[in-house]
Amino acid sequence: LALREALRHVEAAGTQLGALELFAEELRLAQEELGTITGEFSADDLLGVIFARFCIGK
Repeated sequence: LALREALRHVEAAGTQLGALELFAEELRLAQEELGTITGEFSADDLLGVIFARFCIGK
């Protein structure tokens, strides 16, 4: 399922070549889906840990 979703996002990115923000977002979503397979730790995950463990921004 994650691999199918990643492929869907890559295909969607191919249709967004004129809108770089949308292109980049589709690639980010594809990477996120692949990360669920590989167990990679994303930048958002790291920020979540930092904000959960430390009183930053309070």
